[in-house]
Amino acid sequence: MKREWTRQGVWLLAATAISAALLTLLPLPGALGHAAAATYEQVENWAQLPPGMRWSAPTGVDIDAHGTIYVLQRHYMTPILALDGNGRFLRSWGQEMFGVPHHLRTDPHGNIWVTDRGSHQIFKFSAEGKILMTLGQKGIRGDNESQDAFNAPTDVVIAPNGSIFIADGESLNARVVKYSPEGKFVTSWGGRGTDPGKFNEPHSLAMDSKGRIYVADRSNHRIQIFEQDGKYLDQWKHFGSTPHGLFITRDDMLYVVNHYVYLHIANTRDGSIVHRIDGIPNPHAVGVDKQGTIYVADLDSNNVRKFVKK
Repeated sequence: MKREWTRQGVWLLAATAISAALLTLLPLPGALGHAAAATYEQVENWAQLPPGMRWSAPTGVDIDAHGTIYVLQRHYMTPILALDGNGRFLRSWGQEMFGVPHHLRTDPHGNIWVTDRGSHQIFKFSAEGKILMTLGQKGIRGDNESQDAFNAPTDVVIAPNGSIFIADGESLNARVVKYSPEGKFVTSWGGRGTDPGKFNEPHSLAMDSKGRIYVADRSNHRIQIFEQDGKYLDQWKHFGSTPHGLFITRDDMLYVVNHYVYLHIANTRDGSIVHRIDGIPNPHAVGVDKQGTIYVADLDSNNVRKFVKK
């Protein structure tokens, strides 16, 4: 049967395509949970980088308690950049230091943590770029039983008491490793598999206000939740096929960027999705400041995207 289109139908289809192109926030079908549907808009050209400097394959982004924005990118000369809340460039460091920079995190004390997938190491820096701690051995691949070596570690999250949790890795390893604040091995859990508590590419970590660890179990297409001793609690499979990066705000809202062009915002209470932003080509990491401004490290587009509520 030949389909007939009304003028109104054609207009609606065109409006939908335009909205997607403009990166409008689109709520998922069905209920939006406790939050009202809100929209976000992208802020173009927000970063005031020095002349000649451009974003180069950004893979990590986070914001410290003072509002300083830190970006990790795969550029051997300027891998770590710091900008103030207005986007003004402050400093960079890490020249020719990393193999394959992967994720960046700030901790409750204002330190900066970087995972280097290429060198199999994790670095702790002061906000000024001074190395304070190194975990792992450069160029040495550990296995799932190693206490002092990793194999392509992907992310790190720091508890309020200073305990260190590392996702290891984007490789033959498939575990989460816990260290003391002093950098001493405590325990690890996981192993490769599809059962609850097992992993296939643990790619990103986050921690909620109760201290629970969230793991983006990328190739198992799910997010798993654990106690800090590795006790399995739950898993969520409704965040898309390849969850790349996680971030949890102080009010326990979970931000999830998926490899396939979108970002979800959900309530950690029950995993219900309340917002969604589409149209980001390859989002790798996400960070959110105290005002709710969202920063997304968009790897393929060589961009750090900034979204604010309208």
